[in-house]
Order: sequence, then structure tokens, then C-alpha cells
Amino acid sequence: MTCGIYLDPGFPAWLCKGHNAFSQRGAGGVSELTTDAGASLHHRCGAIRGAPDPERTMGPTGPLLPLLIGLLWCRCAPLCAAVCKEQAEIHTERRGVLYSPSWPLNYPPGLNCSWRIQGSPGEVITISFRNFDLMESGGCMGDWLLLTPTWSGESRLCGSVLPPPFISTRGRVWLYFHSGTNSSGQAQGFRLSYIRGHLGQSSCQSDEFLCGNGKCLPRSWKCNGQDECGDATDEHGCFPPPTEPLPSVCPLGSLPCTEAQTTRCLPPSLRCNGDRDCHDGSDELHCPDTTCGKRLGNFYGSFASPDFFHADRSSVTELRCSWLLDTQDPKPIMLQLDLQLGPGDSLHVYDGLLQRAEHLLQLLSHHNNRRPALLESSRGQMSVLYMAQPHSPGRGFNATYQVKGYCFPGEHPCGSEQGCYSDHQRCDGYWHCPSGRDEEACALCPDGEFPCEGGTGACYAASERCNNQKKCADGSDEKNCYDCQPGNFHCGTNLCIFETWRCDGQEDCLDGSDERDCLAAVPRKVITAALIGSLVCSLLLVIALGCALKLHALRNREYR
Repeated sequence: MTCGIYLDPGFPAWLCKGHNAFSQRGAGGVSELTTDAGASLHHRCGAIRGAPDPERTMGPTGPLLPLLIGLLWCRCAPLCAAVCKEQAEIHTERRGVLYSPSWPLNYPPGLNCSWRIQGSPGEVITISFRNFDLMESGGCMGDWLLLTPTWSGESRLCGSVLPPPFISTRGRVWLYFHSGTNSSGQAQGFRLSYIRGHLGQSSCQSDEFLCGNGKCLPRSWKCNGQDECGDATDEHGCFPPPTEPLPSVCPLGSLPCTEAQTTRCLPPSLRCNGDRDCHDGSDELHCPDTTCGKRLGNFYGSFASPDFFHADRSSVTELRCSWLLDTQDPKPIMLQLDLQLGPGDSLHVYDGLLQRAEHLLQLLSHHNNRRPALLESSRGQMSVLYMAQPHSPGRGFNATYQVKGYCFPGEHPCGSEQGCYSDHQRCDGYWHCPSGRDEEACALCPDGEFPCEGGTGACYAASERCNNQKKCADGSDEKNCYDCQPGNFHCGTNLCIFETWRCDGQEDCLDGSDERDCLAAVPRKVITAALIGSLVCSLLLVIALGCALKLHALRNREYR
């Protein structure tokens, strides 16, 4: 793989080229990256601008391709500078993604970059911004992104408000990005997707949808709150209407501002620090109480360990905090925990206010950090004990609690006291409700089907859920199963396995529940060995009988 440079004598600009080799020819044309995470991998190796569109699906090989691409790019990165040079980067791919230098990290100062999306005469080029965060200045005279030809000849953009879709009917678009030498270096840059094609089409590719004007767009653009079709048909019939800003790929652990149409990201240290770092103050909203221990009596609430937002375990003494939850209601308490425990730290959750061993619901450690923990008490009382070791690298925990059947403001009930779900959890591909109510009637799927995680546009039928056979590439149709399809066994960890694996002497459930209460537990390996041994013995017996008959025949012939 080499890093070539594409020259454009008509529009001299600045750029380093190193990504066109990422395109792979497949049965459907150019196959592209499956996830933003995969794209981010090779962007961390160098400043890549113009990778193929990561919103396209690739089937079962999808998760491997971004890794291979990232490794190839890391080998190629030394040939390309981290800054742009004075050549234009030409894109003739039908679909693709453009990134600012160093994405998703902050772009450096003193950059001048240029791209040209080149189509055929009569083609329409549609650009949809996925993330946008440039240092704001009066008249956009500092850092800016320029698009031309556009609505009024050219459009210079800056700030952190997501620009509207850009549509050009001239078959070509030039983009120029500039960051001043005095730029702060604290802005993330931009990420945009584009597609080109003719109007008046009668059909589109399988992962695309057809606008009312005959334009083909990626299916993931449908019902995203942006009019990429140009006639708003991509936003018709959307249920429910979008309530969240467009998803961002902020660096892991960073804080996205939630103000309308912004994609600004903040360091996690600015969360709940008492200062409004987002324009709308969203970084200071819903901050839990971080007092070391307290008695809580509301129907719902939140609390966190003192070190969750501001980790400072320089103390040589152990941190020990206790919370008592007493809702004065006979209904059980539902407690959800986001854990970031360090090695040696522990969190004890008790059923009731007495913190005794016989009332222990669960003992949690850093091994439980992978997914949020959900616990339920037998009545309206619960207690939590947190112990952190001196100099612990962990950040403790964040907790929310509520009376079972009671939903937080802004949440929706699953029905029949099955819990609640938020607008953010609606149609995200993960069943937060046992009945799947939060994943029903999603705009990206046909009636009666449910979406996979990741917003890829893949869907599955109810009969394909929880049958121990992955329909979604990420296996989201087999996650959080409250019930299993016939012929399957339900594990205590809400996973399903084949019924034939029950009591076979081998633990297939993560909690070993498939091997409990078995009348006789014979290991599967023993059964396999016994079968093989019996076959070998049978074969030897046949050989021995054949030899005996042969000897008998020879002896009879000798006596004649």
C-alpha cells in the first residue's frame, strides 16, 4: 500500500493523500468501512481525510476490515505528513466520508486543506455533516471551512452548530479548510458524508432509500432531522420524531455537549466541575450528589462516589462510604450502577437497611465494570457500601434508583412494571424493555421488525430474536433476552443457548445455570470419548472376527 498524491492543476490547494487504497471491490461495487470506530482506528495512526463511507454494511467480515485497514494505514502513515500540502485531493467515489486532519482528535493550527468531489455532468452531490466543531470567530475569519459552489456561490462555516445539508447540482464541489496559526487547538474539526448520483432514479441499492425526487441516499440518513433529499421526503413518516442530536464520535471518555445541532466535545474533567463549559450548560446538568454517604428518601434519585468525577485517591487511608435508600413505599427499588472500580475496590449492595452478610444482594468489583449493573430489592429499602483502596486508579461508581414501576421525568414505561426507557434508548437496537416496546415501530425497519445496534439499518424479525443464532452482525438480536425461542434454554445472564446443551456437563451459560439442578452431569468430553472408543472397539472386533474366520478356513483346507 502506498500513499499517492492526486494533483488538480485547475484548483491548486493543499493536501496529503493516503486513503484511496482503502476502497475494496466487492459484488456490490465499492465496499466501505462498517463503523466509525473502525474509521477512528486508522485516523489515530495519521491524519486521514476522505475514507470510504463507514455507514455502509459489509456483512460478517465487517469487523475485521477496519482493523486491517488501520494496520495498513499505520505502515503507510510515515509517508504522509500530519499537515496538508499544496495539492488538491480529488474524490470520484460515489460515496465517501471526509475528515478534518487528526480526526477524531483536535486539529492543529496552521493548516490549509482542500478536497474536490468530482461527479459526472448532471449529477447531484449531497453532503451531510455528522460532526462539526471549528473555533468560532467573528465573520469566521479565524478557522473556517469553505464550500463552493453552494447556495449563494460560497459558504464559509465555523463554530460548533451542525450546518444544514449541502446540495450541489453542478456535478462537483470544492471544500477548503483553514486553521489560523493562532488557533487554540481545542476544537475537534469536522466529519461529513457525501453521495453523488442522478435524480429520477426508480430504485436504489439495498442499504439506501429512494427520495420522492428520485435521489438515492444512505438509509442511515432517513429520519435524522436533516433534509438531505431536498424535498423533505426523508423526514416524512418518522415515528417518533428525533429527540436527540445527531450521534457523534467524540474520543472515548469525552463529554459531548447536547445543545441543539452541536457536536462539541469536552474533556471528562469538565463534567460537573461547577463551570458552564457548554453554551447551554449541559455539562453541569443532572449532576449526582457526590457526598460520601447519605440517607435518600425520594421515589427516585441519583448519587455517586466522591471520586467519580474528580478522581483524587492520593490519600493513604481507605475510602468508605455508605448510602441508605428508604422510599417509604412497599414496592421494590430498582438500582442501576455505572461502575468504574479499581482493582481491590468493592461495592456491596444489601436488601434492606441492615448491612449484614445474610442481606447481601451482590458484591461488585472491577470485574463488573463492563456493563451497567441492575439490581432489585424485595421492598422499598436498600443500602450501598463503597470501599476504595488507597491510591486506587478507579473512579468509583455512578448510581440511579427508582421505585419499580415509577419512571423518571422524561422516561416512558415499558408496561406491566417492566421498567422504563428514555428517548435516548428508543430504537437504539438494545432491548431495555422485556417486551421490546422501546424498539417497536422504528423508522429504519419494516413493520414487525426490530433494528440492530449501531444504526446500520439492518433489521430482524421477532422470530429471529433470542434463538442462539446471530442475525445482526454485532449479535444485538441475542442480547438481553428475557425469553427464548422454543428449543432454547434461558441463562441467568439473559442469554439463550440450545436446549440440547442443558445438563451436558459443560457450562455454556456464563453463570453456569445450564448445569444446575441436573440429575446426572456427564461431561460432554466423556460422552464424546466414549462414543469414539466404542466405534474403535467395534472396528477392532470386526477385524478380529475376520481374522478368526480366515484362520478357520485355512485350517479346514489343511486337513482336507
